[in-house]
Amino acid sequence: MNTSQTQHPSVNILLVDQALENLELLAGMLQQQGYRTYCVNSGVEALKIVRSDWTELILLDIQMPDLDGEQLAQELQTYKSEIPIIFTGASDDFAAQAQAFTIGGAEYIGKPWKKKEVIVKIRNQVTIQSRKNNLLALNQQLTSENQHLATELNQTLQQLESEIEIRQQFQAQLNEIIAKDLITGCANRKSLINRLEQAVRATAQQPDYLFALIDLKCELPKKNQWSISHHDSNQLLIAIANAINYSLPESALLCRLEGQEFGIFLDGIEQEAEAIAIAQKIQQQLSQPFIIQQRRILLQVNLGIALGNHDYAEPERLLNDASLAMRQVPESSSDRFQIFQPDMYLQLLEDQELLNYEATLKQAIKRQEFINYYLPVISLKTQRPVELEALVRWHHPQQGVITPQDFIDKAEEMGLMNAIGNLVMRQGCHHIKYWQNNHKNLQDLGICLNLSAKQLFHPSLVSKVDMVLRKSQIKGHHLKFEISETVFVEQPDRALEILQQLKQRQVRICLDNFGIGYSALTFLHRFPIDELKIDRSLIARLNQNGEIINQESSIVKLLKQIVIIAHQMSMLVTATGIENELQLQLLQQLGCDYGQGYLISQLLDRDSVDRFLLWSTDVSFG
Repeated sequence: MNTSQTQHPSVNILLVDQALENLELLAGMLQQQGYRTYCVNSGVEALKIVRSDWTELILLDIQMPDLDGEQLAQELQTYKSEIPIIFTGASDDFAAQAQAFTIGGAEYIGKPWKKKEVIVKIRNQVTIQSRKNNLLALNQQLTSENQHLATELNQTLQQLESEIEIRQQFQAQLNEIIAKDLITGCANRKSLINRLEQAVRATAQQPDYLFALIDLKCELPKKNQWSISHHDSNQLLIAIANAINYSLPESALLCRLEGQEFGIFLDGIEQEAEAIAIAQKIQQQLSQPFIIQQRRILLQVNLGIALGNHDYAEPERLLNDASLAMRQVPESSSDRFQIFQPDMYLQLLEDQELLNYEATLKQAIKRQEFINYYLPVISLKTQRPVELEALVRWHHPQQGVITPQDFIDKAEEMGLMNAIGNLVMRQGCHHIKYWQNNHKNLQDLGICLNLSAKQLFHPSLVSKVDMVLRKSQIKGHHLKFEISETVFVEQPDRALEILQQLKQRQVRICLDNFGIGYSALTFLHRFPIDELKIDRSLIARLNQNGEIINQESSIVKLLKQIVIIAHQMSMLVTATGIENELQLQLLQQLGCDYGQGYLISQLLDRDSVDRFLLWSTDVSFG
C-alpha cells in the first residue's frame, strides 16, 4: 500500500460525468490514492447511488445531459445535504465556476484535469468533511462531557474557518492572476472582452451610454527589431504600459492584447472629442524616447478608435473595428490615429482585391503565362526584316489573352514589372537565336525590348543582361532597349551610368516616342543613343483626313529635320505606325532607315513570325 493510502482513510467517491473516458481517467487517478469510486454517466443514476447511503463525496460534471449541475445539486442536497459536491467543468469558463459556488458547490476543478490539482482538492474536502464529522460527534458529546470538549470544538471550528479563509484567498489570487498579463501586470485580452460585454449590455439598457475602445500598436524601428534581447523587449513593454497608464483617466482599463499591441477601454465618455484628446495625449507620451539598457528607442505608434454604442452587440466586432481603423492610419499623417468609419470596410475589400491580384500576377510569372508577340521592323531601303519588337501578352487561364494596358501599371505599382521584364527578355533572346539559326539570310536579326524606368534602374539589370546573352548565345548588338525620354529627366546621372555599362556589352539603345514630350537635343548629345523612334502620332499626320501631304508641309519638314539631325549624330531612325503606302513612300524619300506598322505586318505570335520571315524574303512593301 502506498503512502497516500496509509495517510488518508478510504472514502467512497461517486463520479458523475457524461463522458465514459473522463470517468475512467478519474477513477484510475483516485483509486491509486486509495479511494473507492463508483462511476455513473447520468444524473438519475447518481440519485439512486446517493439514496443507497454509500456515497461520502461527489465529483459532478456541471454540464449533464439529463439533469444539469444545478438541478442535480438541488436533488442531492434535498436528500443528503451533508455530502460535499465538487463540480467539474471547463478551466476558462468563469461563469460556470461562479455558478458552481452559488448552487452550493464545495470546490471546482477545471478541465482538462491536472492530477495534482484533483488529488489536493479532494484531499482537502475529505479532511474538511472528516473534521465536520468530528465536530458533529463532539457536539453530541457536549451534554455528557466537560467544558474541555467545548474548548476543543471551538479550536477545531476556528481551524476550519481559517482553512476556508485561506482557500478563499487563494482562489481570489488565482482569479487575479488569470485576469492579468504576466509581463506588464495590466489586464489581458479576456479581461477586456469581459469589460466590453458589460458595456454592450449597458448600452441596451441606457441608449445614451457611450464608451470607446482604442487599439494601439507600437512598431520598433527596423534597426532595433533584431537587436533587442528578450529581456530588454519585456522591459520596453513594461515602460510602454506605464507611459500609457500615465495618460489615462482612472475609469479607463488598459489591456495588453499581444506583442506590442494594447487595448484601452474608455468608460462613459460623452463625445468623440474626449476619445481623440486621450489618444493625442497617449501619442505625445509615447513620442518620447525610451531608454532601455542605455539605448534610446523611438517608437512609431498607430491608434484606432471605435466608439461603442447601442449598434454594437458583440465585443469582438468592436475589437475588429478599432483594429481596422488602426491599420488604416495614413503613412503621411501627422496624427497617427484614425476614427473607425463603416466605409473602411470598402477600402479593406479594395486592399484585399489588390492582394489577390498581386498573388495572381506572381503565380502567372511562376507559371510563365506571359508570352511574347512580335511586331516586325524592316529596312525601308532593302525592305528586309532587321529586328522584331517584343510586346508581351498575359495568357490568363480563365480570362484569355490580356493586353499590357490592363496589367502593366498594376505590375509596376506592385514591384513585379522587373520579373515580367526579365521573362520577356529571356524569351525574346532565345526566340531570336532560334530564328537566326533557321533563317540563314537573317544572321543579324535583332530583338527590341521596351524598358521602363523601374527596370532600367533596377540593380540587377546589367547582370541579367549578361546572363541572358550568355545563355541565349546572341551577340550584344542583337539586343536593343527602347527607353522613353522621361527616364533621362528623372535620374540623368544614374541613367548615363547604366547606359554606358550596356554599351560596353554592345547593347543598342533607342530613344522611344521621339517628337513628343521634351524631345530635347541635349538627350541626343549627352547619352549614348543609337537610334530614334519617331512617335506614331507624327507619322499619322502624313495623310491626315486622307489628304496627300506635299514635300513643303510642316510635318514633312519636321520629319526631314529629325532624320538629318539623327544621321549627323550617327543615329538610325525608325518610324512606327506605318499604315499605308503614302506614308511608306514619304518616309523612304526622307531617308528614314527603318519602319514598322500594320502595312508591314500585324502583331505576330511565335509561329506566325516564322511564316513572315519566309514570306518577307520574296515580297516588297508598298
